[in-house]
Amino acid sequence: MKQIERASIMRIVSDMVIADAIIDVREIEFINSIKNKYSIKKEDEILGASYTLSDALSILIDSTDSLKQELVEGLINVSLSDNYCSREEAILLIAIKICLSSTELSAKIISMNTSNIFIEPTQILYVESEFDNDINWEINEAYRELKTEMRLAGFDFVYIPKIANHYRSITASELLRIIEFLYPKASLERLQTVTKQLQNLSTSEFCKDQLSGKLGVKEFSNVAPSLMIKIGDSFVNDKRIANFLILEIDKNVLNTVRNSVDYFSHYYQTSNISRLKQEKGRFIYTGFYKQIFDLYMLQKGVKSSVVIDIYRNVIRFPEADVQMEKLHRREKALYALFLLESASGGINFVKPETPRQFAKYKKRMSAIQTKYRLIYQKFGGEAENAPDISIPEIRLPMIALIKKQLKAHEEVLFHVDDYMIQRNMFGNYCVNIHPSLCCCCGLDNKDVTALSDSIEWQKISAL
Repeated sequence: MKQIERASIMRIVSDMVIADAIIDVREIEFINSIKNKYSIKKEDEILGASYTLSDALSILIDSTDSLKQELVEGLINVSLSDNYCSREEAILLIAIKICLSSTELSAKIISMNTSNIFIEPTQILYVESEFDNDINWEINEAYRELKTEMRLAGFDFVYIPKIANHYRSITASELLRIIEFLYPKASLERLQTVTKQLQNLSTSEFCKDQLSGKLGVKEFSNVAPSLMIKIGDSFVNDKRIANFLILEIDKNVLNTVRNSVDYFSHYYQTSNISRLKQEKGRFIYTGFYKQIFDLYMLQKGVKSSVVIDIYRNVIRFPEADVQMEKLHRREKALYALFLLESASGGINFVKPETPRQFAKYKKRMSAIQTKYRLIYQKFGGEAENAPDISIPEIRLPMIALIKKQLKAHEEVLFHVDDYMIQRNMFGNYCVNIHPSLCCCCGLDNKDVTALSDSIEWQKISAL
């Protein structure tokens, strides 16, 4: 047996033993029997402590069927050794069993750091990275039945389109007032952005932008229609890591739910029924409703637009509620120029070798410098005093300073490197964000327009 297999067994067994936060003598005896059976040494235990549950299961999936069967049977025996299986043990047990055994259910475990948000273990969330018309139609048709099935098992079914409907039942102005009360430190612009996002929630956007983008769980950028269930926590290198069962939905949603509920009920009978109720005019700030708010308000991994605000002499990222600091107008104007030029491929500063090409290069650089002077002037400078950005010794330190200031927001902005001025595969310097995110604003800072739609900025671009 490989060391990674021994380490994986220890991770799974450890999580199972501490699932209900009670360790009895029988469980210690079980651990010792496992260690003796598979010749698990201290170094294997140490390695196992560095694995997530997801890591461990992905390793053991490739092990022999006999090993997987022995492990699952051992876990079942120890969890039922006192003739009682706690809820925490039951849900972890069925997750491991589904992943390691041949069942009609297809599933995997995802482990992620949820230190920035608390996700309750009683929720079953529908997830998908791309909208599946058939499954969403079926969920809507059988929504009450699905919710009842899960509720009787002690779970609350979370279907994001229904949450969006709930938020849309509250007027935008009322919702804004509520969010402003809950998050008094956030700027009005950010609160307005979040209000709009909440009323236009979609499952695929939530998975890709929030779970994948903001929480950094890349699996959610490409996840099939599934049910996501929290199955417990692990301590990995002294960090609390949450584990989730991602149960893929087959062609029949109701069958998937019934099969999974039956699995769970085989080991645990609940007496707690979720009774969270939506009503018109009633704002819910608990459970997944609160978690969604916390995620959208979390200043981490935010996909933000960039707004050039010449009236207040700033460049800001409104959705992230931050702005570029410690930059002179020369750097601000340069960054604005690259935002403008990136829509057409960026700027190439490489000098050609032939005289004919050099003449074209000089003409192009002259036009670029003219654009830069006009933007420099917009930021309050004298056009004739604008630095010559065709000179590398002037341009490169400015780009480096812009990069440094953007780097200060790497925890806040989603893929901060995309916001930086970088050289692409064609040798052009550009900013790698979509043109729709490159914006300007008028005298009223709420009057935000894409640079591509601004007559004033497009006149500069056309020079």
